Amino acid sequence: MGGIAGIVHFQGDPPARELGKQLSSAVSQRGPDDKALVFDPPAVLVQRVYSTDPSPHRPPWETDRFVFLLDGTGDRDRLLAEWIDTGMEALSSLNGGFSLAIWDRLERVLWLARDPTGTRPLFFSHRTPRIAFSSTLPSLLALPWVSRDIATEHLAEYLSFRYVHAPRTLVRDVSQVPPGHIARIDRSGVRIDRWWHPKWSSPDESVASADTLADRIDTALRHAVERHTRTIVPTGILLSGGLDSAAILHHARATTGQTPPTFTVALAGDPADESAFAARVASTYGAEHHRIEVDNMALMEVVPSATLHMGQPLPSPAALVQYRLFEALGPSIRILLSGAGGDEILGGRSMPDIAQRLRQARTLSRLPGPARRLGRRAARSAGLADLASTATHFGLERKIGGSRVFSAEERVRLLRDPAMARPGIRTAILEPFYQEVHSDPLNEILHVWQRGWLTEDVLARADRMASAHGLHLRFPMLDTEMLRAAAAIPGPEKVRRKGAGYIPKAPLRQAMHGRISARLLNRPKRGVPKPMDRWLRGPGAMFLQARVEQLCADSSDLFIPETLRGIVRSHLDGDGDHAMQLWALLMFDAWRSKLS
Repeated sequence: MGGIAGIVHFQGDPPARELGKQLSSAVSQRGPDDKALVFDPPAVLVQRVYSTDPSPHRPPWETDRFVFLLDGTGDRDRLLAEWIDTGMEALSSLNGGFSLAIWDRLERVLWLARDPTGTRPLFFSHRTPRIAFSSTLPSLLALPWVSRDIATEHLAEYLSFRYVHAPRTLVRDVSQVPPGHIARIDRSGVRIDRWWHPKWSSPDESVASADTLADRIDTALRHAVERHTRTIVPTGILLSGGLDSAAILHHARATTGQTPPTFTVALAGDPADESAFAARVASTYGAEHHRIEVDNMALMEVVPSATLHMGQPLPSPAALVQYRLFEALGPSIRILLSGAGGDEILGGRSMPDIAQRLRQARTLSRLPGPARRLGRRAARSAGLADLASTATHFGLERKIGGSRVFSAEERVRLLRDPAMARPGIRTAILEPFYQEVHSDPLNEILHVWQRGWLTEDVLARADRMASAHGLHLRFPMLDTEMLRAAAAIPGPEKVRRKGAGYIPKAPLRQAMHGRISARLLNRPKRGVPKPMDRWLRGPGAMFLQARVEQLCADSSDLFIPETLRGIVRSHLDGDGDHAMQLWALLMFDAWRSKLS
């Protein structure tokens, strides 16, 4: 974790040094240990540092020509040398999460880049001839020339997915650098290009044996964990009781000779509490294990603070659970290893179900022409749209890629201006992601999960909630070596068929065979508890009604109040589960109130 920021005026007077100090203060929580300010007209540049290694080099990192600002764990000296020799090709040598800014004093060019999955944030605001960038969105809103107006043209995207995808944000004057992309900015404008191009498995390639694939993933993860535990500060592991975090714990003990402390979170009174599984994994490796329990009211109390640190609407209730978890850890731990990303690169969560639906569609597609057309027509009439989809474009046709919150019809009923509903928004967002990779249908779906849900929900909330409490999260599953190893494996080898069902994350599961008990190995991972649905119908009903009335008052310019109240009535009466819709609306209101 660290913080970077800066302002460049490509014409006119240079930015004031005081604005640099203002940005430095605004990102200080991301890098409290050291700082540097470079006043190099027409630029003022800021670096905040979170010290996690014994490197003697203090910021700024610069040459006669370049100034480097890095939020990440990469080798700064190597990056600097390779950038001088090869330019943006140097990014491929970085392992681990990063966001990066490079100021070219000679060419008067600013470069902004993010790692392949966007584990670190990087926002910018461009108003010709000025550019400002920062690790945090709120810090940009404090600049006098950056508007706080809502980007209503992106509201349909938010209502469909529960977040918007980079480069877009919900603020009209602020953009994000997309994950795996680099922005080149000079006096002529901004150009964004994709630098990350992993080699995905091709359907016509020969497939290595299951043992070989398991060994490749196991080796890549071992290297990643070794890199992330090479530090002088106290390190722990977030343990869910699932496969990914168990594998990280296994390799942490194997590579360091010590067992880091482990931490898991549970909701008070949760009838589906599975924290006992995390305790069993910890016991297997002799880890000092800590169970942190929080209750729902304690979650609601931190909505304003968590929203402030997020800088955007909280994408899911898990953000509040994480906020309370990281708050409870205190100063005894500064680095936490997380298993986030394993599902999206190796085929976990809903991927076995998707594989089953894909197999059914493929079976229908093999029928002779007339029978196939008749079968698809019958499937559509019966509401079995999966069967009517073509296997080769299954993910795109089914619009798979992130949450489904409000449908197009629901957005029309909800929004004051029907033109903002944008019925084709889901296809417009997802289709370019599907076009970025040509592999088998399962891998294409995983790629889209990585480009959206993983970056904008899972990683965004984890990073922001951790940085709010001075904690640095590292994601071994998302190191470059791991991403390349996973991309090269065919989807059917990740989600492997066995009998009538499918085995998720098969290579990693095979690698962990014999290391943990069969019961722990084969159980599905639940992930961070999701507290909203039951609570909103019970103790939180009054909270819900009060917040929706506030939303009706605050946002009647955007939403139709009677539609909002109708969603609440339906949820409280048990006619439907609208928890995800209500969450998206309430968190939008909580965020909007912070803009004013």
